[in-house]
Amino acid sequence: MNNYSREIGVAKAGLVGFCKKICAGLKRPEAKLMTNVMYGIAASESCKLTEIGRALEEEIPLKKTVNRLSLGLMKFSGNAVLWENYLKRAEKYVDDTTIFPIDESDAAKPYGVAMEAIHPVHDGSTGGTVPGYSTLEIVALAHGTKTPLPVYERVFSAAETDFVSQPQEVFDGLRFLSKRFGHGGFRVLDRGYDANPYMKYFIDNKERFIIRVRKNRVVRHNGQSVNIEDLAARYKGKYAYTCTLNGEQYHLKVAEIPINIYEFGDYQLHLVVVYGFGKKPMLLLTNCRGDAMCTAIAKMYQLRWKIEEQFGFKKQQYAFEDFRVRTLCAIRALHTLVTLLTGYFALLSQQPDTLTFCILRRAARAIPRSKKRKPKRFFHYELATGLAFLLRKTSANLKALFPTKTYHSPSPQLSLLSFLPLSAFQRLALSA
Repeated sequence: MNNYSREIGVAKAGLVGFCKKICAGLKRPEAKLMTNVMYGIAASESCKLTEIGRALEEEIPLKKTVNRLSLGLMKFSGNAVLWENYLKRAEKYVDDTTIFPIDESDAAKPYGVAMEAIHPVHDGSTGGTVPGYSTLEIVALAHGTKTPLPVYERVFSAAETDFVSQPQEVFDGLRFLSKRFGHGGFRVLDRGYDANPYMKYFIDNKERFIIRVRKNRVVRHNGQSVNIEDLAARYKGKYAYTCTLNGEQYHLKVAEIPINIYEFGDYQLHLVVVYGFGKKPMLLLTNCRGDAMCTAIAKMYQLRWKIEEQFGFKKQQYAFEDFRVRTLCAIRALHTLVTLLTGYFALLSQQPDTLTFCILRRAARAIPRSKKRKPKRFFHYELATGLAFLLRKTSANLKALFPTKTYHSPSPQLSLLSFLPLSAFQRLALSA
């Protein structure tokens, strides 16, 4: 019989050590709160405060634990400190050739009528409109493993009093990315960002971008105005390569066409046409120069799906959309912790030979395969399942990490010995 005592110690030490690093600089109550919530999320695989409270196994009623966590999340304002400490450990995997997928998601709350600043959002699962919140995220694809490392996240709602617009939220994320990591790398965006203001931002800041464009865009080619889809139909592909997506193999052909957009004058852009994914070609617009770059551009855009895998991981593994906090501050704190927990797994994936990584993967094998979700080359599900499996087997809570400090104030009671002209040794002997 295996009691997993050694594996539990390694897994718990790894998670608690990560929490201590990202909480450096926070006040003691805030650091304790963040560690408790992240530990509870990892152990319970849930974002419900009741499930988190049960995972903490505190020696007080569950209601008291939930109230403490709820009040702490409502007042928490140290998200910037958490991200700064995390990015110090993630930035070593980012350089001038890193791919940065940028995309939005949603947190649908169809029955959350009493939540703060709730607003109708597009539900990507059903295609309809439901009450909820929008999220913007930016990830960096690490070299080699292409694991998505979260570098920016933001939960916002159009019902906020200081809300400006959705493009303004995107620009805030782009400015943060430029300030933190410079103007290198490749910004990869879906066709929802096919708009001239975004392209102008990239061109003015000399940043490389790859955007999937809509079929109704009009461009200039050889001095003539032409619809971008009609222009793509003139080219049948100069380069060919084969790729595999979701277990299915595709034989693709790629062509590159130099174009201009009226708003940017003679600034040279390139239309990359990719045939093979469907009846109609996929159209990519980029400012990366060079005819030989078109195949690499198509492959980089395919990696944009990595950010979709991260969205799915948070919603499936940790049921983020099932949270039960009502204030926007608490929702943002909870989303930050779930995102940083995915960042912890991404950092582990960068070092597959470490003891923690190997133990978590081995622990996940003890669970039936039907209860695990494990896409190819995406270890987050396996690591999260193994971590939860081990944490549930431990009976020790986090009380020893944050021991209660006791302060002994001097007694106001006067003593006769204090008035006698005796030495300290004599007073001690008399008092005994």
